[in-house]
Amino acid sequence: MNKTLRNPWTYAAFVLPTLLLYALFFVYPVIVSFAYGLFRWDGISERTFIGLGNFKRLLRDATFGQAFGNNLLFLAFSLAVNIPLVLAVAIAIGKVRRLRGFYKSAVFVPVVISTAIVAILFGVLYDYDSGLINQALRLIGGESWAREWLADPRLAMLAILIANAWQNVGFFIVLCLAAILNIPGEVSDAARIDGANGWRETRLITLPLIRPVLFVMLLLSVSGTLKVLDIVQIMTNGGPFQSTEVMSTYMLKVGFRSLELGYGSAIGVAMFVITLAMTGMLQRIARSEEVREE
Repeated sequence: MNKTLRNPWTYAAFVLPTLLLYALFFVYPVIVSFAYGLFRWDGISERTFIGLGNFKRLLRDATFGQAFGNNLLFLAFSLAVNIPLVLAVAIAIGKVRRLRGFYKSAVFVPVVISTAIVAILFGVLYDYDSGLINQALRLIGGESWAREWLADPRLAMLAILIANAWQNVGFFIVLCLAAILNIPGEVSDAARIDGANGWRETRLITLPLIRPVLFVMLLLSVSGTLKVLDIVQIMTNGGPFQSTEVMSTYMLKVGFRSLELGYGSAIGVAMFVITLAMTGMLQRIARSEEVREE
Protein backbone atom coordinates (compact mmCIF):
# COMPACT_ATOMS: atom_id res chain seq x y z
CA MET A 1 0.00 0.00 0.00
CA ASN A 2 2.78 2.43 0.93
CA LYS A 3 4.61 1.59 -2.28
CA THR A 4 1.49 2.40 -4.26
CA LEU A 5 1.05 5.75 -2.54
CA ARG A 6 4.66 6.66 -3.28
CA ASN A 7 4.12 6.04 -6.98
CA PRO A 8 3.50 9.38 -8.78
CA TRP A 9 1.27 7.62 -11.32
CA THR A 10 -1.18 6.89 -8.53
CA TYR A 11 -1.73 10.60 -7.97
CA ALA A 12 -1.80 11.23 -11.70
CA ALA A 13 -4.61 8.69 -12.08
CA PHE A 14 -6.77 10.76 -9.71
CA VAL A 15 -5.71 14.23 -10.89
CA LEU A 16 -5.70 13.77 -14.67
CA PRO A 17 -9.45 13.15 -15.08
CA THR A 18 -10.19 16.36 -13.20
CA LEU A 19 -7.64 18.30 -15.24
CA LEU A 20 -9.11 16.91 -18.46
CA LEU A 21 -12.63 17.99 -17.45
CA TYR A 22 -11.30 21.41 -16.44
CA ALA A 23 -9.52 21.81 -19.76
CA LEU A 24 -12.56 20.60 -21.73
CA PHE A 25 -15.19 22.76 -20.05
CA PHE A 26 -13.15 25.84 -19.05
CA VAL A 27 -9.81 26.26 -20.82
CA TYR A 28 -10.98 25.13 -24.26
CA PRO A 29 -14.10 27.39 -24.34
CA VAL A 30 -12.00 30.42 -23.35
CA ILE A 31 -9.47 29.73 -26.10
CA VAL A 32 -12.20 29.11 -28.70
CA SER A 33 -14.06 32.27 -27.66
CA PHE A 34 -10.92 34.35 -28.08
CA ALA A 35 -10.29 32.74 -31.47
CA TYR A 36 -13.85 33.44 -32.64
CA GLY A 37 -13.50 37.00 -31.42
CA LEU A 38 -10.90 37.58 -34.12
CA PHE A 39 -13.45 36.91 -36.88
CA ARG A 40 -16.59 38.45 -38.32
CA TRP A 41 -18.93 35.47 -38.35
CA ASP A 42 -22.65 34.81 -38.26
CA GLY A 43 -22.31 31.14 -37.39
CA ILE A 44 -23.40 30.02 -40.86
CA SER A 45 -21.34 31.58 -43.63
CA GLU A 46 -17.58 31.67 -44.02
CA ARG A 47 -15.63 33.42 -41.30
CA THR A 48 -13.76 36.64 -42.10
CA PHE A 49 -10.60 37.39 -40.13
CA ILE A 50 -10.61 40.96 -38.77
CA GLY A 51 -7.95 40.69 -36.07
CA LEU A 52 -8.71 42.80 -33.03
CA GLY A 53 -11.55 44.63 -34.77
CA ASN A 54 -14.24 43.21 -32.49
CA PHE A 55 -12.28 44.15 -29.39
CA LYS A 56 -11.72 47.69 -30.68
CA ARG A 57 -15.44 47.91 -31.35
CA LEU A 58 -16.08 47.09 -27.70
CA LEU A 59 -14.25 50.24 -26.65
CA ARG A 60 -16.64 52.37 -28.74
CA ASP A 61 -19.83 50.44 -27.95
CA ALA A 62 -22.04 52.61 -25.73
CA THR A 63 -24.44 49.73 -25.05
CA PHE A 64 -21.62 47.55 -23.77
CA GLY A 65 -20.48 50.43 -21.57
CA GLN A 66 -23.97 50.75 -20.14
CA ALA A 67 -24.18 46.98 -19.61
CA PHE A 68 -20.83 47.01 -17.78
CA GLY A 69 -22.07 49.91 -15.66
CA ASN A 70 -25.15 47.90 -14.70
CA ASN A 71 -22.91 45.02 -13.65
CA LEU A 72 -21.03 47.48 -11.46
CA LEU A 73 -24.40 48.52 -9.97
CA PHE A 74 -24.98 44.88 -9.04
CA LEU A 75 -21.54 44.82 -7.40
CA ALA A 76 -22.06 48.12 -5.58
CA PHE A 77 -25.46 46.99 -4.26
CA SER A 78 -23.90 43.73 -3.08
CA LEU A 79 -21.09 45.53 -1.24
CA ALA A 80 -23.18 48.36 0.20
CA VAL A 81 -26.39 46.48 1.06
CA ASN A 82 -26.09 42.70 0.81
CA ILE A 83 -22.87 42.14 2.77
CA PRO A 84 -23.79 44.47 5.67
CA LEU A 85 -27.21 42.79 5.80
CA VAL A 86 -25.55 39.37 5.78
CA LEU A 87 -23.28 40.36 8.67
CA ALA A 88 -26.16 41.80 10.71
CA VAL A 89 -28.40 38.75 10.28
CA ALA A 90 -25.57 36.25 10.81
CA ILE A 91 -24.45 37.96 14.01
CA ALA A 92 -28.05 38.14 15.25
CA ILE A 93 -28.63 34.43 14.59
CA GLY A 94 -25.28 33.60 16.19
CA LYS A 95 -26.37 35.21 19.44
CA VAL A 96 -29.61 33.27 19.81
CA ARG A 97 -29.82 29.82 21.37
CA ARG A 98 -33.38 28.70 20.69
CA LEU A 99 -34.56 27.86 17.15
CA ARG A 100 -31.17 28.63 15.61
CA GLY A 101 -31.52 25.70 13.23
CA PHE A 102 -34.91 27.01 12.11
CA TYR A 103 -33.52 30.47 11.40
CA LYS A 104 -30.63 29.01 9.39
CA SER A 105 -33.01 26.90 7.33
CA ALA A 106 -35.40 29.81 6.82
CA VAL A 107 -32.76 32.17 5.40
CA PHE A 108 -31.32 29.40 3.20
CA VAL A 109 -34.60 28.38 1.56
CA PRO A 110 -34.43 31.03 -1.25
CA VAL A 111 -31.01 29.73 -2.27
CA VAL A 112 -32.36 26.31 -3.27
CA ILE A 113 -35.19 27.83 -5.32
CA SER A 114 -34.55 28.02 -9.06
CA THR A 115 -33.63 31.49 -10.29
CA ALA A 116 -36.35 31.19 -12.92
CA ILE A 117 -38.95 30.63 -10.21
CA VAL A 118 -37.60 33.57 -8.19
CA ALA A 119 -37.76 35.82 -11.26
CA ILE A 120 -41.34 34.77 -12.03
CA LEU A 121 -42.36 35.14 -8.38
CA PHE A 122 -41.04 38.68 -8.15
CA GLY A 123 -42.52 39.48 -11.55
CA VAL A 124 -45.92 38.63 -10.06
CA LEU A 125 -45.18 40.67 -6.94
CA TYR A 126 -44.16 43.67 -9.07
CA ASP A 127 -47.21 43.48 -11.36
CA TYR A 128 -48.87 46.89 -11.65
CA ASP A 129 -52.49 45.76 -11.44
CA SER A 130 -52.49 42.71 -9.17
CA GLY A 131 -49.02 42.66 -7.60
CA LEU A 132 -48.89 42.45 -3.82
CA ILE A 133 -46.47 45.38 -3.57
CA ASN A 134 -48.70 47.80 -5.47
CA GLN A 135 -51.75 46.52 -3.64
CA ALA A 136 -50.09 47.37 -0.32
CA LEU A 137 -49.01 50.78 -1.62
CA ARG A 138 -52.55 51.54 -2.77
CA LEU A 139 -53.87 50.75 0.71
CA ILE A 140 -51.36 53.17 2.22
CA GLY A 141 -51.36 56.07 -0.22
CA GLY A 142 -53.90 55.44 -2.94
CA GLU A 143 -53.48 54.82 -6.66
CA SER A 144 -50.78 57.46 -7.00
CA TRP A 145 -48.41 55.29 -4.98
CA ALA A 146 -48.56 52.36 -7.39
CA ARG A 147 -45.53 51.98 -9.66
CA GLU A 148 -44.58 50.18 -12.88
CA TRP A 149 -41.66 48.47 -11.20
CA LEU A 150 -40.34 46.54 -14.21
CA ALA A 151 -41.49 48.96 -16.93
CA ASP A 152 -40.01 52.12 -15.44
CA PRO A 153 -36.32 52.60 -16.40
CA ARG A 154 -35.74 54.37 -13.09
CA LEU A 155 -37.07 51.48 -10.98
CA ALA A 156 -36.43 48.32 -13.00
CA MET A 157 -32.81 47.87 -11.92
CA LEU A 158 -33.67 48.39 -8.25
CA ALA A 159 -36.46 45.82 -8.55
CA ILE A 160 -34.04 43.26 -10.00
CA LEU A 161 -31.38 44.01 -7.39
CA ILE A 162 -33.87 43.35 -4.59
CA ALA A 163 -35.01 40.07 -6.14
CA ASN A 164 -31.42 38.95 -6.70
CA ALA A 165 -30.46 39.85 -3.12
CA TRP A 166 -33.45 37.96 -1.71
CA GLN A 167 -32.30 34.79 -3.42
CA ASN A 168 -28.58 34.99 -2.71
CA VAL A 169 -28.06 36.49 0.74
CA GLY A 170 -29.10 33.26 2.44
CA PHE A 171 -26.01 31.44 1.19
CA PHE A 172 -23.72 34.17 2.50
CA ILE A 173 -25.57 34.29 5.83
CA VAL A 174 -25.00 30.57 6.39
CA LEU A 175 -21.36 30.91 5.30
CA CYS A 176 -20.78 33.86 7.64
CA LEU A 177 -22.70 32.21 10.48
CA ALA A 178 -20.51 29.11 10.24
CA ALA A 179 -17.43 31.29 10.71
CA ILE A 180 -19.00 33.16 13.65
CA LEU A 181 -20.01 29.94 15.42
CA ASN A 182 -16.47 28.64 14.89
CA ILE A 183 -15.02 31.42 17.05
CA PRO A 184 -13.90 29.86 20.36
CA GLY A 185 -16.26 30.67 23.21
CA GLU A 186 -13.30 31.54 25.44
CA VAL A 187 -12.42 34.46 23.16
CA SER A 188 -15.93 35.91 23.36
CA ASP A 189 -16.09 35.36 27.13
CA ALA A 190 -12.75 37.10 27.63
CA ALA A 191 -13.91 40.02 25.50
CA ARG A 192 -17.07 40.42 27.55
CA ILE A 193 -15.08 40.34 30.79
CA ASP A 194 -12.91 43.14 29.39
CA GLY A 195 -16.03 45.16 28.66
CA ALA A 196 -16.29 44.54 24.92
CA ASN A 197 -20.03 44.14 24.40
CA GLY A 198 -22.36 44.71 21.47
CA TRP A 199 -20.84 46.66 18.59
CA ARG A 200 -17.43 46.84 20.28
CA GLU A 201 -17.23 43.04 20.44
CA THR A 202 -18.32 42.76 16.82
CA ARG A 203 -15.74 45.31 15.63
CA LEU A 204 -12.78 44.12 17.70
CA ILE A 205 -13.40 40.37 17.92
CA THR A 206 -15.91 39.00 15.43
CA LEU A 207 -14.97 40.87 12.25
CA PRO A 208 -11.18 40.32 12.51
CA LEU A 209 -11.63 36.60 13.22
CA ILE A 210 -13.98 36.01 10.27
CA ARG A 211 -11.93 38.11 7.82
CA PRO A 212 -11.01 35.11 5.59
CA VAL A 213 -14.71 34.30 5.15
CA LEU A 214 -15.47 37.95 4.41
CA PHE A 215 -12.83 37.87 1.69
CA VAL A 216 -14.42 34.74 0.19
CA MET A 217 -17.79 36.51 0.25
CA LEU A 218 -16.24 39.47 -1.54
CA LEU A 219 -14.71 37.25 -4.23
CA LEU A 220 -17.99 35.42 -4.78
CA SER A 221 -19.85 38.72 -4.95
CA VAL A 222 -17.49 40.08 -7.59
CA SER A 223 -17.57 36.98 -9.78
CA GLY A 224 -21.32 36.52 -9.34
CA THR A 225 -22.33 40.09 -10.12
CA LEU A 226 -20.11 40.33 -13.20
CA LYS A 227 -21.65 37.24 -14.80
CA VAL A 228 -25.28 37.68 -13.66
CA LEU A 229 -27.66 36.59 -16.40
CA ASP A 230 -30.74 34.50 -15.71
CA ILE A 231 -32.68 36.76 -13.35
CA VAL A 232 -32.24 39.77 -15.67
CA GLN A 233 -33.04 37.69 -18.74
CA ILE A 234 -36.33 36.46 -17.30
CA MET A 235 -37.53 39.57 -15.49
CA THR A 236 -36.78 42.30 -18.08
CA ASN A 237 -34.55 40.84 -20.83
CA GLY A 238 -32.39 43.96 -20.43
CA GLY A 239 -35.27 46.43 -20.79
CA PRO A 240 -36.91 48.80 -20.60
CA PHE A 241 -34.76 50.76 -23.07
CA GLN A 242 -31.67 48.72 -22.09
CA SER A 243 -31.81 50.20 -18.57
CA THR A 244 -31.17 46.76 -17.04
CA GLU A 245 -28.87 45.38 -19.74
CA VAL A 246 -25.87 43.52 -18.35
CA MET A 247 -22.88 42.09 -20.16
CA SER A 248 -24.27 38.54 -20.28
CA THR A 249 -27.65 39.51 -21.72
CA TYR A 250 -25.98 41.80 -24.25
CA MET A 251 -23.64 39.00 -25.28
CA LEU A 252 -26.58 36.67 -25.90
CA LYS A 253 -28.47 39.27 -27.93
CA VAL A 254 -25.47 40.11 -30.07
CA GLY A 255 -24.39 36.53 -30.58
CA PHE A 256 -27.68 34.70 -31.10
CA ARG A 257 -30.28 37.34 -31.98
CA SER A 258 -28.13 39.53 -34.22
CA LEU A 259 -26.02 36.52 -35.33
CA GLU A 260 -22.75 38.33 -34.66
CA LEU A 261 -21.01 35.37 -33.06
CA GLY A 262 -17.57 36.90 -33.47
CA TYR A 263 -18.54 40.06 -31.62
CA GLY A 264 -20.50 38.07 -29.04
CA SER A 265 -17.38 35.98 -28.39
CA ALA A 266 -15.37 39.17 -27.95
CA ILE A 267 -17.88 40.31 -25.31
CA GLY A 268 -17.50 36.96 -23.55
CA VAL A 269 -13.72 37.31 -23.55
CA ALA A 270 -14.04 40.85 -22.18
CA MET A 271 -16.24 39.53 -19.35
CA PHE A 272 -13.63 36.88 -18.56
CA VAL A 273 -10.77 39.38 -18.54
CA ILE A 274 -12.66 41.91 -16.40
CA THR A 275 -13.65 39.25 -13.85
CA LEU A 276 -10.13 37.81 -13.78
CA ALA A 277 -8.59 41.27 -13.32
CA MET A 278 -10.92 42.26 -10.48
CA THR A 279 -10.59 38.99 -8.58
CA GLY A 280 -6.83 39.02 -9.11
CA MET A 281 -6.67 42.56 -7.72
CA LEU A 282 -8.64 41.52 -4.65
CA GLN A 283 -6.36 38.54 -4.05
CA ARG A 284 -3.31 40.77 -4.34
CA ILE A 285 -4.76 43.22 -1.81
CA ALA A 286 -5.53 40.34 0.56
CA ARG A 287 -1.97 38.99 0.29
CA SER A 288 -0.48 42.44 0.91
CA GLU A 289 -2.58 42.82 4.07
CA GLU A 290 -1.47 39.39 5.30
CA VAL A 291 2.18 40.36 4.76
CA ARG A 292 1.63 43.67 6.56
CA GLU A 293 0.09 41.91 9.56
CA GLU A 294 3.01 39.49 9.76
